[in-house]
Amino acid sequence: MNDEIKNNLQGLLETNLNNLQNSSLEGMFDKLVNENPYQINLDGTITNLYNASNEVKKINDAKKNPRLILAFDKIKKMEFDEKEIVAEFKIDILNSIQEIKNIVSIDNKDLKNQIIFLEYNYEPYAYFCGFGKGNYPILKNPEYFEFNYQEELYNGLGKIDYRKMWKELITINDILEELDIYDIVWSTELYQYLLNSLKFKTYLLLHKAFDQIGIKEFNGIEIEKPLMIYGNEHDCEAINIYAYE
Repeated sequence: MNDEIKNNLQGLLETNLNNLQNSSLEGMFDKLVNENPYQINLDGTITNLYNASNEVKKINDAKKNPRLILAFDKIKKMEFDEKEIVAEFKIDILNSIQEIKNIVSIDNKDLKNQIIFLEYNYEPYAYFCGFGKGNYPILKNPEYFEFNYQEELYNGLGKIDYRKMWKELITINDILEELDIYDIVWSTELYQYLLNSLKFKTYLLLHKAFDQIGIKEFNGIEIEKPLMIYGNEHDCEAINIYAYE
């Protein structure tokens, strides 16, 4: 089960990383300008979308921004101290499990925990959300799927810190916000390749962390095996990270 999960994550990482490394900021910005879509204004006139609010100048200025170029070049390399990050993930996970135990022991709902979502939102932190028994799938790609949301054991507990891995992404986002083009760039293929590469790399290192921790650390929480662990952004598709069989 875990071999399949790991292989799926590795394949998703390689696909997105290859696409990322074969892309360029300059090419992305040129495409935005060259494929400048039309829009219908409130008065019925038709104009290019980006010309309307000086976006073309913003895009061309961003293409030459040295801070953005440097941050993008760094993130494309995907170079991390993996041993250090896995060790820090393990600490975060163990602390989170202890917090869950404390809550579950007080608020005993007489339910068994079989699925955990590690959910992040706007900030680079993932929180534990646990639910009851079900027939939970191994996914090849992130998907929405049915889960036993009616048996909620805990929601938004603990915390796993992604900041060390997402440092360059945070820098890129800050620069794009300063240049007032974040919303434009977010929708591009290149940005999604970047985001997905970082996400799946993070999940692979989390896979290693859970593998080193072992199921015994969940003693004190009523577990139904296989305990399935998924990662997702809030209200978005999920993908498997690990399974305790």
